[in-house]
Parts: sequence; C-alpha cells; structure tokens
Amino acid sequence: MEENRIPAAEQAEAPDKKGKKKVKKGWKQELKEWVVALGTAVIIVAILQSFLFCIIKVDGQSMETTLHDGERLFVNVAEVKFSKQIPRNSIVICHYPNRMNNFLGIIPMKTNFVKRLVAVPGDTVYRENGVTHVVYEEDGQQVDVALDERYALYFINGSPDDYEPYTLGEDEYFAVGDNRYNSHDSRDWNDSDDSNDVGPITKDMVVGRVRQVLWPIGSIRAAK
Repeated sequence: MEENRIPAAEQAEAPDKKGKKKVKKGWKQELKEWVVALGTAVIIVAILQSFLFCIIKVDGQSMETTLHDGERLFVNVAEVKFSKQIPRNSIVICHYPNRMNNFLGIIPMKTNFVKRLVAVPGDTVYRENGVTHVVYEEDGQQVDVALDERYALYFINGSPDDYEPYTLGEDEYFAVGDNRYNSHDSRDWNDSDDSNDVGPITKDMVVGRVRQVLWPIGSIRAAK
C-alpha cells in the first residue's frame, strides 16, 4: 500500500488554514527586514531625543549635592526647544563651545554637561576679587549674588582675572554647577588662560531641562 507523501518542495508552499500558501523567506529578505526595523527604531529614537525628551546619566560631582554621580535624569527637550527663554535657576543639559568627544572612538559628538542656569538674558555678570557675581532684578529690587565668595579669601587685593560688568545678550545664559568649587563652567571666562574658556552659552547649546531623577529607584525625585 503506497503512502501519501508530499514532496518537500510542495510542503514549503502548503496552504495554511486560511488557504494562503506559506512562502519561506530567504536569509537576504530576513536581513533586509532586520535592517529596516533597526533603522526605523534609530530614527524614532533620534526624533524623540531631538524634540521631546531623553534620558541622561550624571557623570561626576559638579552638581552635588543636588544631583549625584550615576543618577539617570529625565530631560524635557521640548520645553527648551519650543520656548522663547529658559527660566533662571533651571537645571539643564548643555554643551560648551568647541567641546567634543568621540563616540565609539570614531564619531565626533558634543559633550553633555549638567549645570544650573544662574543668569539669563538681561542679567549682568562680573568678577571682583576673584569672585563671580550675578546681578538681576526681582520684584523691583536689584539682587547681587556672589557665586563663589570663598575665592575672595585668596584675592584680597583683587585678581588679575577680574572683569567689568557684562550684560548677557538676548540669547545668552550663564551655566554653573551647584558644587561651586568643583565645577568647570561659565565662570571660566575672560581670564589669563583661555584654553578652557566657557563663558556664556547660547540657547542652542541647551539640550533640555532636567525635570526628574529616574534612577536609582530609591532616589526618584523632582530635580530642583
């Protein structure tokens, strides 16, 4: 008695329950689909990070004791991208002029820094006796804030790097770390060594506003 056998070639195209033939995909087709899927995912992530939000890890102690090394931050990109001006005292992710690193050792990318915007367009900054000051108006009163007053102890008779009052332009911000004595930031400006100058940054150098600490779980909190 002969067995009813279906040749292998016909098995590959045997109809499924809906009557459609199943066609086995070749490895080239599989690879193409994976490449398209991966490319689509990369594009979606790039759009989200460029216009909506991103997650960034704190690297270093320059924002102690507000933010800690290794914490993951929720950064609202849209809030900066679609606003005219960023509020004073906002914690932001920003870039410095001419500061780059190499992703995977080959792709040049701008370095991210997490800082606080202590001065905004229209505010005035100056350095006296080695101390950087920010001057602004609040409720009709002039406020003069010394950002790093301990430096005055070393420059009783004035510092060679002091400079006259400078009013920030309509697109300029002064970014400083909360850990004032362990932070490289906008205060490094107009001094005798200009190799690492930062100075005021412009709005297009601000990636987004830090809103939340997401990780570790036990440290979840609003970033203020």
